[in-house]
Amino acid sequence: MSGAKIRWGIFGSGSIAQQFAWDMRFSRTSLLSGIASRSMENAKRLADVHPGAKVFANYEELATSDAVDAIYVATPNALHKEHCLIAIAAGKAVLCEKPFATNSSDAREIVAAAKAANVFCMEAMWTRFLPMLAKARCQIRSGELGEIAHLNATLGFARAERQGDPITDPALGGGALNDLGCYGLSIAEYLLGPFEVVGGDLQRSESSSIRTASISLRHNTKGEPSPLSAITVSHATQLENTLTIAGTKARLSLSAPFIQAREVNFSSVTFSNFAKSPSSLKSRFASSYSGQKLKKAIRTVFPPSRAFSASFRGGGLQFEIDEVARCLTGELVESDIMPLRTTISIIEELERIDNFRK
Repeated sequence: MSGAKIRWGIFGSGSIAQQFAWDMRFSRTSLLSGIASRSMENAKRLADVHPGAKVFANYEELATSDAVDAIYVATPNALHKEHCLIAIAAGKAVLCEKPFATNSSDAREIVAAAKAANVFCMEAMWTRFLPMLAKARCQIRSGELGEIAHLNATLGFARAERQGDPITDPALGGGALNDLGCYGLSIAEYLLGPFEVVGGDLQRSESSSIRTASISLRHNTKGEPSPLSAITVSHATQLENTLTIAGTKARLSLSAPFIQAREVNFSSVTFSNFAKSPSSLKSRFASSYSGQKLKKAIRTVFPPSRAFSASFRGGGLQFEIDEVARCLTGELVESDIMPLRTTISIIEELERIDNFRK
């Protein structure tokens, strides 16, 4: 594909479709060309605030239009497979909102169709493409944190359960595990590598919607102790929504909500030395007025923590939009940042977790 801007069509007109359309304004590579929705009224309302976007009568008409190069699937989770296949059959690149599918069988079917048609396909795990996630991953891989011991992530937004709500209704692929758990598992895999689920528990409502989930992971690293991850997600309450990675040299924390992080805090780790005698000259000096003053001066010159920030306009979805454009310009059918095999493996793990307490 040439250097011309990628022309996007959107399936759906809900809140995430609206955010995607808004953030495209901040993309360097793309423009919004078309919208299709179950509600023509909602599609027209969205098009009204995005001049140049045409409203199509249905998904098939949009997918087969020569006016679009790529389709963003922003419909309810339970419809992702059907709508991805419509776009793929039309030969259009696909970016499918997370979770990519409600089960691994559907995910594998979408991937197989994309590979057979030789078209680009990717899960819209937009957090992976934020500048601060790239910064965090670089610091981890460079060894600045030392050997990684633990990752802790919490993600919870209080949302009342309602039948027909695609976010909470399990019949529509809703629930905290699908809605939020996929973030935790995907980002843990991105930062620390492949994992296995070693424990966890779920809290379900009377309708079987997963309201809260706690998950324990062990990462499959070689040549060092395997890092552990603890991930908690919830629709039942508001959590801190932070992510922290702790190593033997330093600890790294992403600002809340970490799925939209604009800042990373990097702080050193100091091990206690119990071999020192409290009465030693060095210990006495360290606890003295002069010693405390020297310590304060050293920390002023060499602070034990420092922050890195990367502000951006909008909600941050423009970075995944630009990643799709990068891949299409390079004639790639898959992103190496969000590969399809990883999407499938994470959905498989979500299925195993979903079986807790059934």
